[in-house]
Amino acid sequence: MSSPRLTEEAIHATCADIASQGERPTVLNVYERLGRGSLTTITKYVNSWKDSGEAQVFKAEELPAVVKLPNELIKEGEDLLKRMWTVAKNLTDAELDIQREALKKAEQANQKRVEEAFAFSEAQSLKIERMENAFAISKEEFLEEETAHKQTVGKLKEVEISNVALTKDNDRYRDEIESLKKQVAELAESLKAAGEDKKRQQDQHEAVLKQKDQEIRAFDVQVHTVQSTLNSTITTNEELKIKVAAAEVELSKCNVELEKLTVRHETSAAELKSAKAELIAANKIASDAEKKVSNLEGQLEVYKTLDKGG
Repeated sequence: MSSPRLTEEAIHATCADIASQGERPTVLNVYERLGRGSLTTITKYVNSWKDSGEAQVFKAEELPAVVKLPNELIKEGEDLLKRMWTVAKNLTDAELDIQREALKKAEQANQKRVEEAFAFSEAQSLKIERMENAFAISKEEFLEEETAHKQTVGKLKEVEISNVALTKDNDRYRDEIESLKKQVAELAESLKAAGEDKKRQQDQHEAVLKQKDQEIRAFDVQVHTVQSTLNSTITTNEELKIKVAAAEVELSKCNVELEKLTVRHETSAAELKSAKAELIAANKIASDAEKKVSNLEGQLEVYKTLDKGG
């Protein structure tokens, strides 16, 4: 089972304990005291403790950095002392001076090893300090990146606010489009009603023409009456043409307005497409009505010819 991850509070407490014993807290002695943890994590929290008020109270930077000898040197020193003690007990008084000289040389050699260990420790301390400086620089760069990130987040929030405003505008335009669609639908209904009225008129005209045709064939004397009725029908048809033309102008205006809205809102084109299809159908009905009127006029011309021939 893995050990729990070190927290900033645990490392700060260890630093305070080391400082209370008169020793400057370092990454190595904190790691040695805890016996676990990542050097990166320990370095981070040791530096944060040095910046805290507690470190100022202990005056941690002024405390001496105590270096503990490696276990190998301690063990060799203990073994050497044991050997020296055994030799001192077994040697005679005449050999004691020689053994003391040997002890002195051994002590000098041991001292040299200790000095080498101290030099190694100092080198490691310098290396750690360089690492701490590099970490401090990285921390500053991270803070700068964090500031830039916050600025970017602020800009994103501004863009979101702008998007909300655009969404409201789109909703308003959508409402306007719905209103125009209703107007187009009303115009389409009007055109439909006009077409139905024209069809009724055409049906009536056809019935009248059939009736007049029979009357012309049966009674030549009623030609003038039929001619008057036909003239009245032509006048009515001309009025219907004028109404249809006015309706087409209104439809043209609606189409222009719809095209403008289509340019501003391409996404609304699909919704207007069905309305345009209805308008095209209405135009087709009107065109069909005009064709029928033209056909009636042709028939009238034929009747006029027949009347003159008679």
